[in-house]
Formats: sequence, structure tokens, C-alpha cells
Amino acid sequence: MPATQASTSVKLPGVQGLRVDILAPGKTLGAVVRVPELDWAAQAIPHYDYLLEAPEPGAMLAGGHCVPVRLPQAARLVWHKLYSSANRHGFPEKAAKDRRQALVLAAVLAETDPQALRLAFKEAPVAMSKKVRPLYSSLVKGLNAYAALQEVLRKCLKP
Repeated sequence: MPATQASTSVKLPGVQGLRVDILAPGKTLGAVVRVPELDWAAQAIPHYDYLLEAPEPGAMLAGGHCVPVRLPQAARLVWHKLYSSANRHGFPEKAAKDRRQALVLAAVLAETDPQALRLAFKEAPVAMSKKVRPLYSSLVKGLNAYAALQEVLRKCLKP
């Protein structure tokens, strides 16, 4: 089957069956990428490798089971979500959702671990941080109650 026709998701049987999208690093958002290790295909996500670098251990409840998983660092997720919000063209509602999710998580991290946010931004690929920096003015609007977050954003994004 050609890569353009390959499935990039798996769904359990039934009307409300769980659907899982398979994702992989790639340059073009949504492009189909072959994943030979899985004998499957995935949707490409720019800078997904940055997001998944140095994951943290976690757990997921699945029915009566607890399954160990590897999770992206929360601070890296903030910057990747902001990057995603800046690159969503034609889907303003998804861009707004990405931005909201990033800011909620960033507000918590700015209070509990601001250094993690600064370090994650410093480690971000240049192409990614270039897309996030111009968001500074729009991000700090409405954050008056979040001085710690404003400070982190200023230190990371302001020239």
C-alpha cells in the first residue's frame, strides 16, 4: 500500500471505540511517514523529536490495569503547544486550544518550576523558538494575575 493511503490511526471495534493516532517526527504537519518498527504509518509532527526527548515516567489507568508510560516533559509540552498554535493555518479553534493548554500548564510551571520552562525553551530547536518568540505580546495580554508566568515569558521570548 503506498504511504499516502496508509492508515495512521487505530480504532478499537464499536461505535465508541478508542481511536489512537500514530505520530512521528517529520517536517510537514500531517504528512504520512512510514514507521518500519511498527509496520505501520504515522502522521508527521514537526519537532516531535524535541517533545519526546528525555521523557519522564508516568502511569495510565486502563480499565483495571495501571500501565507504565513515558511522558513528555511538561515544560517541553508548553513550548511545543505554543509552536503548534503559531503554525495551525485554517484551524483557528485548534490554535486557540493549543495556546490555552500551553498557558494553563505554563502558569503552573512558572509558579512551581520556572527553571524547567527556561531550560526547555533554551533546548528547543531554533526553528521552533523563532515561531514562538513573536507570540510574546499576545501571550502576556490578560496574564496580569500571573506575574511569575509573565516573567518567564519575558525572559524567554522578549528580545
